[in-house]
Parts: sequence; C-alpha cells; structure tokens
Amino acid sequence: MNKKTINLFISHCGEHEKYIEPFKELIGSKYNVRDSSIVESEPNNATNENYIKYSILAPKINWAGTVVVLIGPETQDRAYVNWEIEYAVKQGKRIVGVYLPGPFRYDIPEALEKYGDALVGWDIDKINPAIGGSTRWEKSDGDLRPNSHIFRSNCS
Repeated sequence: MNKKTINLFISHCGEHEKYIEPFKELIGSKYNVRDSSIVESEPNNATNENYIKYSILAPKINWAGTVVVLIGPETQDRAYVNWEIEYAVKQGKRIVGVYLPGPFRYDIPEALEKYGDALVGWDIDKINPAIGGSTRWEKSDGDLRPNSHIFRSNCS
C-alpha cells in the first residue's frame, strides 16, 4: 500500500514531547510522516522571543502542510502554542487538535478554539479523517461539542 506523505508541525508543551513519536506511529499506518516540530531534546539555545518565533518556529510551520496541536494538561496556558496556531492560520495551514490519551478533561488553547479545523481524541479512526479534511469537534471524552463545526475561509 502506498502511503501518502504529509509534512506536519506538531505543536505541544515541552512535557508532552514524549507523545510525538507515539502520535507519528499511530498515524503511520496511513501516512508517511515528515515532522518539523521543535523538541527540547534538540536544544537550540535561543533566548530572544522574536528570534525563536520568526527564525526558528515560522520556517518550520511554513514548511508543514498541517499543524497538529497535542492537547493535555496546561496546553491552553502556553503562549508559544497559541502563537504557533495563530501564525499557522495566517499561513493558511490546516490546524488539528488531538487530545492526549487518557480519561481526562483538558481545556483547549484559545487560538485553537478560534482557528482550529478539527479537534479529536487519540483515536486513529478520528485523527486520519481530521488530518484529511474532517471538521469534527469533540470534547475530551469523545462526545461531540456543541456548535462543533467551525468554518474559516482563507480569503483575506
């Protein structure tokens, strides 16, 4: 079976880095994943916020076709996660939120609420359609969210 190659930027909190490889393995049955995510295990020693945003993050988001946001505890409070989402939407990227596995209730980042294309659980049968274009919006327990269809236009 020929798998489709996709370029992803996986937005996440530093402590959720351990979920990046399992996520790629999860979707690997359908996709050949190329990932441009920033990970703490490969430090860059940058400290200037604008340098980090526009010289490190922006090119990696620009390269990706889809931005996946891993959602777990405290993700909603991370300024860089919100910035990555806001930057990605300005570049016309598809933005898919994925709840980390577990029976927990996670709040989602404000920028994902405003600009996301889909939000699903850690379930291959939901993630693949979301990456492919589905607009399904779920709560962390898998139930559909009220007003779950958010449509946005890339028109200026």
